[in-house]
Amino acid sequence: MPVVKQDQRHISPWGMMLCSVSAILGSGWLFSSFYSAQLAGAGAIVAWILGGVLILCVAFSFAETSTLLPVGGGSAYLPFLTHGNMVSLILGWITWLTFATLQSVEVQATLQYLANLWPMLLQPETTSLSITGMGLAVALMLLFSSLNIYSLRWVIRLNNILTYWKILVPVMIAVALMFTHFSVTNFHYQGHFLSNGWHGVFAAMSMGGIVFAFNGFKQVVELAGEAHNPKRTIPFALVGSIFICLAIYLLLQVAFIGVLSPTELMAGWSHLSLASTAGPLAVVVAPVGVLALVLLYSNAVVAPAGSALMYVASASRTLHAMSGNRQMPKIFGELSARGMPVKAIVVNTVLGVVFFFPLPGWKAMVEFITSLVAFSYSLGPVCVLVLRYQLPEERRVVRLPFVWVWSYVGLYICVLMSYWTGWQTISKLFLFLVFCFVLYFLYRAVSERARSLTLEVRSSLWIWVYFIGVSLVSYLGTFGGGHGKLGFGPDVLVLAVLTALILYLAVKFRRTDEQAKTLFQAIGKELAS
Repeated sequence: MPVVKQDQRHISPWGMMLCSVSAILGSGWLFSSFYSAQLAGAGAIVAWILGGVLILCVAFSFAETSTLLPVGGGSAYLPFLTHGNMVSLILGWITWLTFATLQSVEVQATLQYLANLWPMLLQPETTSLSITGMGLAVALMLLFSSLNIYSLRWVIRLNNILTYWKILVPVMIAVALMFTHFSVTNFHYQGHFLSNGWHGVFAAMSMGGIVFAFNGFKQVVELAGEAHNPKRTIPFALVGSIFICLAIYLLLQVAFIGVLSPTELMAGWSHLSLASTAGPLAVVVAPVGVLALVLLYSNAVVAPAGSALMYVASASRTLHAMSGNRQMPKIFGELSARGMPVKAIVVNTVLGVVFFFPLPGWKAMVEFITSLVAFSYSLGPVCVLVLRYQLPEERRVVRLPFVWVWSYVGLYICVLMSYWTGWQTISKLFLFLVFCFVLYFLYRAVSERARSLTLEVRSSLWIWVYFIGVSLVSYLGTFGGGHGKLGFGPDVLVLAVLTALILYLAVKFRRTDEQAKTLFQAIGKELAS
């Protein structure tokens, strides 16, 4: 069974919600309005609303599972409890890699905006970091890691201060844009509100950065073990943070669309042209005045920095939990005298630096990470249903009605979000997971501790059907380089059937109820100690 460390529970409901808001309001608000408008035109507004609702549906399943099992690094422990080592290994990897690389995305966003002031940070005519930019990126990564090593409590306090600033500035900028130059005709440019139809709306949700922009809500799951009164704190933080951020994103998107000039829209939404795509909001904010630009650039540093701080914390706790499950070397489970997983933080920092090289620029990074994010979200809808079978008598403070419906809808949303990232991204993710498996089996070959772990391959059947099924439909579909043999419409019907099959297999090939109860009781004793 996993060795669950008892964390000090000191994060209040308000503090936890601010952690989630801070993680959500990272770099997404700086770029997603532009890329979503390119893909969907004014329909980007619909994409934000739909994206927020879909993310909320997924978040509710995490609200039940995280209050039932409030442990740090929950994304590694939950699948271990429900399906054993292989599923826990795969989903733990995906979640860990997501958090470990998200800090790189936030740093990239900051440097892209600052490159408008100091062009030497980027290579000419690209969004790739120059040698100077890379040096500054490494320095920022080391700073965030050092703050986390010192104390999570201080990180939370600093984050709470930054979050109020991160909320205030986007709202002020959006309002200022609306009062300087706002054209209602942009919302039905060339006679269409949905300029690229529903295909554009769905593409904006994945490739436009909308799903990515909401990713921070899972901070609540990873830090559940450090929540004071988790049964009240976790639902409050999940729902509250998503609603607050959705309102801010909508305000920004409306302001961005309304402020565009006829020249910028001349070639249509798909070819939306700004003077700089490295920092698109800076272009539209410039006419407002110097004060607005100062606020924007300051928040282009503060907002991603606050998110990166929280991603470092979550990545280290996920890696720490995987070490407790014997899925990673024992060294990553060690804690410092302050109770911090220092070695896990160091490894995550190195991985984050490496991530800058293969994916040049914020957009390329986000397209890849969105596929990781969508797969990691499937943990909630699957586990909430399976745990109802394994632990039917356990009291649940958050108990979803019609759990089969919630699970199916939540998983279907995850499958669709994975698919909408497109074949070019899905194929890279598939190869990346193969590479991870090669590394893991090399680790098993040299580690007796790893070999002592039974992989429980049978229980992982559903996740292989998930990966292979989505990859096949993506290859045949119309999103992101798909071959177009499966049209828009039939593809979502095929995925609906695939989702039902995945959920059926996940329930059928779960851990035995007796095993799950034994593990749950052991975890409960650890938490109470």
